[in-house]
Amino acid sequence: MAKITVGDRVKCQKNGNTDYDFYAKVEKIYENSAYVTITHYDVRDDINVVELQYRAVISLKKMTVAQPSDEEKEKMQAVSAAMLAE
Repeated sequence: MAKITVGDRVKCQKNGNTDYDFYAKVEKIYENSAYVTITHYDVRDDINVVELQYRAVISLKKMTVAQPSDEEKEKMQAVSAAMLAE
């Protein structure tokens, strides 16, 4: 497993708060988890992600260093700076 550090772009597996995998940026590392800001997510998870205010704490075991491909970006909702400012 690659060491995940602050600033990394990661793919997170679905969890109790979301129904689909999503991409995020690591903001803070804890012992076994990380605080992330969601950057790209499945449109079907819109309500869940908004309720999370585009942030989540995810187990390090449930994420890998990755960025969405161009094809995935077309299918996923991207989070804008305006959304984060709400």
